[in-house]
Amino acid sequence: MEIVRQHKTTLIRILSGDATFVLQHVHQAKLIMGHEYDNLKDDISHHSRQDFAINLLDKMIHKGDKQCHKFLELLEHDEMQETFPLLNDLLIPPALRQGVPKINEYKMSSDPRGACVIINNMHFDKSSGLSPQRGSEVDVACLDEVFKWLAFTVELHTDKTAVEMKEILKELSRREHNGDCFVCCILSHDSEGGFFGTDGQVVRPSDILQPFARANCPSLADKPKVFILHTGWEQPEYAIPDSDFLLALATIPGLHSYRNTSRGSWFIQSLYKMLKEGCKRGEDILTILSQVIVEVSTFETNHTAPPSVFGLSFRQIPHIDLTLRRRLVFHAPAD
Repeated sequence: MEIVRQHKTTLIRILSGDATFVLQHVHQAKLIMGHEYDNLKDDISHHSRQDFAINLLDKMIHKGDKQCHKFLELLEHDEMQETFPLLNDLLIPPALRQGVPKINEYKMSSDPRGACVIINNMHFDKSSGLSPQRGSEVDVACLDEVFKWLAFTVELHTDKTAVEMKEILKELSRREHNGDCFVCCILSHDSEGGFFGTDGQVVRPSDILQPFARANCPSLADKPKVFILHTGWEQPEYAIPDSDFLLALATIPGLHSYRNTSRGSWFIQSLYKMLKEGCKRGEDILTILSQVIVEVSTFETNHTAPPSVFGLSFRQIPHIDLTLRRRLVFHAPAD
């Protein structure tokens, strides 16, 4: 039980990658009752895969040590390990790891590593009623610097309408991607169902993610596709269309994402810092993003920010969603 509790947040991130697969195996192993199966299935259908993973782990912990032990044994099955390779490193005790092969990493040696595309909407049509995104140019400069440092080819698109944003993404999906990875960063005003173009029209999550599914972009099949999005989308507003995707969202649904007009946004500035530090240490992207979550969650708006309805300061908690099948490591250049 203690192992499950100790690694709960990591297990949530891993198992939410294919919630239906996990549910069927847990049910088959008779670790849950019929009504529990129905409740968890409802989580997947009407809430989020992350809610499913949280509720499943809570049930296992509530059932005690014996049931948690059976659950961990299930996670060690070959089918589970093949579907979620990150489980291997998590479940093997450190004392037994010597001589055990490391989890496979995505190939990350091409030069350049791949394309990093940044779409930054800073100025909006007056008719849209949207204010300028002051400070986003600071975030763009940081993203440009860090991904060039990591040997990506950076491509910047500024102030695009919704139609132009969709066309850029479609054109990217039609390219022949010879690099080992693809990164897409989008900074704009967001809505509950997507991002606003400069004309006030919405680009939906499916418009952003679906072009890069295996069937639509064969040259990125089996390669990591990383989306850094200054938003707080809510499932089921979006769905990852395929394997090998990583979504790093600025905040969880219901919380705001904050940007300082002179220093940039909390999320991008923390990501920039953690990439610069973590890549030098050889850390994988999930470890780096976990550090971003920890740091940003400690920030609070200062006294000059508008007060909440309860008279409290605001907070922000970034969110990760993924279907990665290997460790993703961005290797820092040699000094």
